[in-house]
Amino acid sequence: MTDAAPTDDAPALYPPTVRGPDAPLPLWRFLPTFVRNPLRAIPQSVYREPMVVPAPLRGRMAWITDPALVEEVLLGNHEQFPKSPIEKRIFEAIIGDGILTSEGAAWRWQRRTAAPIFRHGELTSLVPAMAAAGERMVATWRQGRQGDVREISRDMTDATFDLLQSTIFAGATTDEAEVMKSAIGAYLEWTSWDIAYEIVKFPNWLWHPGRGPMRRSAKVLVDTMLGIVTRERAKGWPGGGLLAQLGNAKDPETAKPMSDPQLAHNLLTFAAAGHETTAKALSWALYLLARSPEWQQRLHEEATRVLGSGRVAREHVDALVLTRQVIKEAMRLYPPAPVMGRMARGDVMLGGQKFAAGAMLVIPIFVIHRHRKLWEDPDRFDPTRFETAREALHARTQFMPFGFGPRTCIGMSFAMIEAIVLLATFMRDARVVWDGVHAPEPVSRVTLRAKGGMPLAVEIIAR
Repeated sequence: MTDAAPTDDAPALYPPTVRGPDAPLPLWRFLPTFVRNPLRAIPQSVYREPMVVPAPLRGRMAWITDPALVEEVLLGNHEQFPKSPIEKRIFEAIIGDGILTSEGAAWRWQRRTAAPIFRHGELTSLVPAMAAAGERMVATWRQGRQGDVREISRDMTDATFDLLQSTIFAGATTDEAEVMKSAIGAYLEWTSWDIAYEIVKFPNWLWHPGRGPMRRSAKVLVDTMLGIVTRERAKGWPGGGLLAQLGNAKDPETAKPMSDPQLAHNLLTFAAAGHETTAKALSWALYLLARSPEWQQRLHEEATRVLGSGRVAREHVDALVLTRQVIKEAMRLYPPAPVMGRMARGDVMLGGQKFAAGAMLVIPIFVIHRHRKLWEDPDRFDPTRFETAREALHARTQFMPFGFGPRTCIGMSFAMIEAIVLLATFMRDARVVWDGVHAPEPVSRVTLRAKGGMPLAVEIIAR
């Protein structure tokens, strides 16, 4: 893996990545490295081997990258590998015992209750709202000067939250949406401290620099969302949208609805995990397209041919084939959620290695998506990997930006449709231009952020 800038002869095809140490770090180096960027603490051997067990933590921790082993953990033997305590430690303050962090019966009934609103038919009915959000962002770009450099990651956060406000959070005021958008970003910025502390088993009460900011952000998020839910339920959900659907939903087996706190926690799950991941996926996709003008032109031509001068409609989504391929390749190189973890419920054998109860199994999606044994030329930007025939050759857990198995992200289809609609809208009407200098390092903060931001020039294309 290279940590240097791309070579001059192929600047568009080898976007920047991040290099970890040659061997697992001792604790005194691991903690500060991890807090700065968890990806820099992953040894290079993890990119080459099916499983890496650090010698000092044998039987208690491993990085798992082999697709067969990953599938065993996430699907075949998933009951023996529940979610690690990391997610609960990170998110409990804002999402309580919601879909993301709950286990067993509590998880199953919430998943059953929410599942109907994420069916394909329900989601495609939201395409006009998605397209409108994309057009509002283009209108914002049009108001600026041609070629203005913008912080694209901020624009994508604005666009995806704009969409959430008109769909999932219908009924929320603009001020409430702005408060939540700011607080989510502030909360996630400090999460690497909690993850590092959980890995080394430091107690929850131990102070770190992000403890105060995270608590303040969590209080703002929970108070704001609970206020929206309580108000909108009392008024009979006049804003409609997914907020009303989820508020009125009942468990198909027990006919039990979600309580206000459960509804608020799950809506915050969709906000923190949903809008952030889509915003980051689009940010990295636009960066890659700015670095690859030929692919940008191909997407512009596809969007112009499929959409004409009209707005993206539900029947257009499947026809935007190249757009889908680019989004998938962007999520391969820069997966929005770069790492997941599981723990051993009891003593267990995995890949010929015995793990004790409570052992932490790290599934580094960022690494799996760039693994030397799984991908040809893995650091190369090549959307043709996701042509139908080539994609069919991938192992099921070789590419999994939304996870895998029973705990696959419930919003996966929503996110993919949203990303396709927004990117097609952008590519038809605008061009993004790289400055030839900025090569952002991917930094894991639960989602995959760009160190130093994502400055790109935006030019409106005359129609």
